[in-house]
Amino acid sequence: MRTLLSPYAGSGGRRSNFSISLPVKCLWHRQHRLISNRGRTNMIDTSSSVFWKEIFEQPQAVTACLSANRGICRQIAEEVKARGIKTAVLVGRGSSDHANLVGRYLLEVKCGMVASISAPSVVTAYKAAPDYSNVLMIAVSQSGGAQDIYEVMKACDAQGGICVSITNTEGSLMTKAGKYHINNHCGPEKSITAGKSYLTQVTVLTAIAAYISGDEELLHVLDEAPSIVERALTALEPQVRDVVRFYRETERLILVGRGLMDALANEAELKIQETSYLDARCYGSADYRHGPIATAQRFVPYIFLLADEHTNYCGKALLERLKEETGIWCTVVTNRPELAALGDTAVLLPQEYDGISAVFSGAVFAQMFACLCSLSRGFDPDNPKGVSKKTVTV
Repeated sequence: MRTLLSPYAGSGGRRSNFSISLPVKCLWHRQHRLISNRGRTNMIDTSSSVFWKEIFEQPQAVTACLSANRGICRQIAEEVKARGIKTAVLVGRGSSDHANLVGRYLLEVKCGMVASISAPSVVTAYKAAPDYSNVLMIAVSQSGGAQDIYEVMKACDAQGGICVSITNTEGSLMTKAGKYHINNHCGPEKSITAGKSYLTQVTVLTAIAAYISGDEELLHVLDEAPSIVERALTALEPQVRDVVRFYRETERLILVGRGLMDALANEAELKIQETSYLDARCYGSADYRHGPIATAQRFVPYIFLLADEHTNYCGKALLERLKEETGIWCTVVTNRPELAALGDTAVLLPQEYDGISAVFSGAVFAQMFACLCSLSRGFDPDNPKGVSKKTVTV
């Protein structure tokens, strides 16, 4: 048995006794080489990346989205309240569905509604007819061209439910169904990797929940959303550039959150998968204990998203357990310095932004991390393999 320094030494690593099999030894050398070249990824050239450019356009995109859509979001809220609707169905694919995860939490926690994420195949493949007669249906798609989502919208229309589409494309297929049509107004999104469209979708869903509930926190977040994103851009770039070097040569990555942070982890997972071709997987910190914890490995890095005062306790307990039992290496993304201290590295979000406001700032982290990781690995984050801007599913 030999005593070796953790591959993440120099950044909070600790000594452990372990025997090295050949695969582990190779991985150790790869990670050790990465640490020895630690300054290299700080110099990543982002000047040619459209995705990177569009990340920095988001304060203006959120401002335009709010300016154009506050009125229609109020109209939707008034009809929901007038009809006494207490059930919401959200439908989307990819990043749009991850925005829906945020919306689901807001509608349930702030509005007291029962909210579900719809599976379009229930209508299109199984030819079933769920009762949509007294629901608020919100259908979300960047392109607005999803045939299966359109079919679900038509089913809601036929039964008299309130159907809302959120797209960034005027005159698209999804605008031909539903009573209310909301355009993100985030401007052209030239990168295939969605950034502006995701954050403006979250903005619209936050607005709908805010006007249904009248919740002061949500209304305040709406007013502050552009500045939250603006501040995150400034605060996070140097931190993410510093942290991303530890992930350049890994092939696997685990993301952990709970509640709103789990919703954000889903979007971060997708962004990292499609830009950096990593086997990134996200788990809720409660769900992870129900089986996946058996797969925990020391040489698979983790990212813990801990920026929601209501759920931080769960992620913190899991992180401490994994550190103790497995000796994992992790980055903590949080707005709390005391939680940042638990990580081998950390990205500190602006401290006053927690919960839904941390989704806005955390989305900036996820996008920056994915873009920089992709570039550091020699890939093109603007044009992921096998992915198109308009993905048609039926």
